[in-house]
Amino acid sequence: MSEQNLSRMGAANVTLISDEAGQRVIEKYPVSEVEFAFYHTAAPRLRQADIVTPALRSADASRRMLRLEYIPYPVDQAAVAGDEVLSMLARLHRFPPDPAWIYHPHGWSAAALEASLALLALPDRAAQQMRCFHQHSEALFRHPGLISGDSNAGNWGRRETGEWVLFDWERFGTGSPAIDLAPLIKGMGNIQAFNAIADRYSLIACQSGVRDLAKEIAIAKAWIVTEVVLLLHTRQKSDYQTYLNWYREHLPGWLESTVNLL
Repeated sequence: MSEQNLSRMGAANVTLISDEAGQRVIEKYPVSEVEFAFYHTAAPRLRQADIVTPALRSADASRRMLRLEYIPYPVDQAAVAGDEVLSMLARLHRFPPDPAWIYHPHGWSAAALEASLALLALPDRAAQQMRCFHQHSEALFRHPGLISGDSNAGNWGRRETGEWVLFDWERFGTGSPAIDLAPLIKGMGNIQAFNAIADRYSLIACQSGVRDLAKEIAIAKAWIVTEVVLLLHTRQKSDYQTYLNWYREHLPGWLESTVNLL
């Protein structure tokens, strides 16, 4: 049985294997309680609304193991911000949440912020600006709508038919659409990029409040820094230092140019 390790930032072991029938499938374990439940409860209902997720081939509850459809074609960062992706996310965001589903608890605590700032060792002015973003972050988490919670390009793929598929649902939860829109913008982005994607999404989703959404996208970008730094540090991922160095180089200028959005 051949296998290929596909794990990136996640805690689970993810491999591409050949199953007993010789078909290629993704085997992922141990998955979070959120993701295990997602494929059994939420995914079948979401697919009825054209929110496309990998088909569940089999599962083992004792190991919290999933075998999922293999999505063969990766998607690059430039393609992921297209209207097809925005349309699918809009359908997800307006799908009625079911209180019986299990959700990842999204939030940005002061303790998490300060822990990430200690690791980042930013200049004092930049650290204070990060705290300003944190002070405005409640807007991200009080929104009751569904989100994937991790919509970056690495979690999208295309089937042989060309159909877009979103996988990796361990952060499935509720919150502002901005949480799913922010990763579609390369790097930290800028005010023009936030306004542009907020405008396009609002037209597709038939929503108002473009300016508020653009601001929330900027806040989400700042919050994701804390999430990524702490996750990579906690899980001792090999590219932790690479991310840390990138943030140290780019964050101060980004914060200076973006904090006025608040």
